Amino acid sequence: MILAQNHQPLLNGNSSLIVSTLFMIFLSACAVKKSSVHTIPKTDKTETNNRNKNNSHLPAKVDTIVWKKSFPEDKVIVKSDPNQSTNPSDQVVINKKNKTKNKFIKEDTAYRVLALMPFKTLDNDSAASKINMGSLRFVQFYAGIKMALEELDNEPGKKIILDVYDTQSGDDTKNILAKYETTPPHLIIGPQKSESVKFTAEWAKAHETSLISPWVSSSTITERNPYYIQAKAGLAAHYKLLNEHARKNYPVKNIYLISKSAEESKSRFFNDSSLYSESISEKIIPEDELGTSQELLLTPLLKEEGSTVFILPLSSSKDENYIYQFLRRVSIEKGTKDVVVYGTYKWLELKSDIIDYLNIQKIRLSISNYIDNDQSDVRNFKKKYFEKYREYPTEEALEGYDVVKFSIRALRNYGPDFQWKNMNNTANYLETSYQLMPIFKSKKISEDPMDADYFENSFIKIVELRSNKYKIID
Repeated sequence: MILAQNHQPLLNGNSSLIVSTLFMIFLSACAVKKSSVHTIPKTDKTETNNRNKNNSHLPAKVDTIVWKKSFPEDKVIVKSDPNQSTNPSDQVVINKKNKTKNKFIKEDTAYRVLALMPFKTLDNDSAASKINMGSLRFVQFYAGIKMALEELDNEPGKKIILDVYDTQSGDDTKNILAKYETTPPHLIIGPQKSESVKFTAEWAKAHETSLISPWVSSSTITERNPYYIQAKAGLAAHYKLLNEHARKNYPVKNIYLISKSAEESKSRFFNDSSLYSESISEKIIPEDELGTSQELLLTPLLKEEGSTVFILPLSSSKDENYIYQFLRRVSIEKGTKDVVVYGTYKWLELKSDIIDYLNIQKIRLSISNYIDNDQSDVRNFKKKYFEKYREYPTEEALEGYDVVKFSIRALRNYGPDFQWKNMNNTANYLETSYQLMPIFKSKKISEDPMDADYFENSFIKIVELRSNKYKIID
């Protein structure tokens, strides 16, 4: 059984009811906070009243889900001092490296998970018929989480406590984490903004708490922090796969790396002399020239026999026009010649004209999230989701479901430091698979996973888009 503070359904039909119900729950949570069966701390009434007077500074916890079943004890990093009592308040965490005692404790009878998501309840009216799409995205993500929790309740393992907070700003994140300073959770999911993720990653490192980031994938977030886990592979991993896939399937002499300028070149990702004996030719085509020149810019590069391969390692929204103009050039100049263009998953987020080209040209993208609607597990999830919420799930709903399913199972099977214990093991879910790998930004440091700059889900596939359906390219 799952016990929740707020018993109303999160979603229940059409968009207006979804919105109304959701924000009644969230807004009521800002005013009232109940206690549940020993595992949820009682709320100080003074603190609650003060927060209600100025709730723009400290968001309320919007939901807490508790497993009530008693499960066999799993291995955890919390150990009891034999000279002290067995009371959880007397427990200490042993540092894995230096065996020193830290100034915080972690729950021994359950795994506490903290979810930080920007629902932005204060920016929406609970009586309104619509909310902004930014909020709705995370409502869907949370709905997927709820689906995963209900299924996990039937699986063996240690009790799970999930604390969900609405983060309005970076200050909110800091205020929330301050409440867990002496009793940190075992796992954090979120937050969304890069600056908040940076702060949370350092906090997690200091408190030996694993942090899984579903939305931010960047090599600049943190350093020497093996507690930080990116749920999606970063761009460097995507470039690596694009490079390997192109080299494996086509002669290097037929491959061209396209750059906007020498300053924006990504050649270092594709022509590492320590890895490859042959270098891919780089062609620099300025954006203004690509869009306005009447000359045939690509024709001199096109091969009479075999395929011509272009790699465009562009992924930012500021590259949108360049990508569009390049694909337009390919369409105009290729004639009957075979042309293959490699890009990244970011192209799927750009304007519709680019998507149209993806469907009619031979364009291969690296993606971390792949939904096979013909897969039985996906069909079953969508059916259950519709029965529960009376609408079909978005990609965010599947993403929330996958993240929580993976992380909770990892906690139960391997403990709070699961990223070190299940490397090279692949777990398959609805829209992605999880294979955690340590990332080292410097080749000079040790390859000991404890010295990793962060961990990353290395799952990536190369796909083609045809009639708005993915086809995996081996």
